[in-house]
Amino acid sequence: MFSIIDFLIASTFICMVMALVVWSQVKPDSKADKQDPEIRAQRAAAFFAQAGHWASSAVNFVIGVLLGVAINDLVRLMFTGAWAAVFSIVVLSAALFFIVFLHDRLGRKLFPTGIRPAREPKGVSKKPLFRRLSLPTGLVLGVVVASLGLDDWLL
Repeated sequence: MFSIIDFLIASTFICMVMALVVWSQVKPDSKADKQDPEIRAQRAAAFFAQAGHWASSAVNFVIGVLLGVAINDLVRLMFTGAWAAVFSIVVLSAALFFIVFLHDRLGRKLFPTGIRPAREPKGVSKKPLFRRLSLPTGLVLGVVVASLGLDDWLL
């Protein structure tokens, strides 16, 4: 089921996460007197925000690759003449999207929480460039990988 390479990759990832957690919790003794607790809290918040951006980018990239493979396979179906299958897939996907959208809107109207949303700060920074470009990059890579016929391991 799993090869030794999969096990090595998983164990390396776990070790790296543990090392990052330990590294972020270690307090240097020489700088403890000079640093203000507020500055440490700001640095920790910035570090975890950056880690969140990287994690979101990785997830968006994987989603983009899978969407690219699906789009390429849908185009292949169109060129082979399976129009009924393509039409049914597109219509069912649109219907599912509409049902989810309608459910969310109706749920907010019928069951209001009474909690006002938090105020948005005026100086909100934009998402980093790598996070904004991760989904389109994954989409293009997925189409290219599927076009070359290397998408069997993704399916």
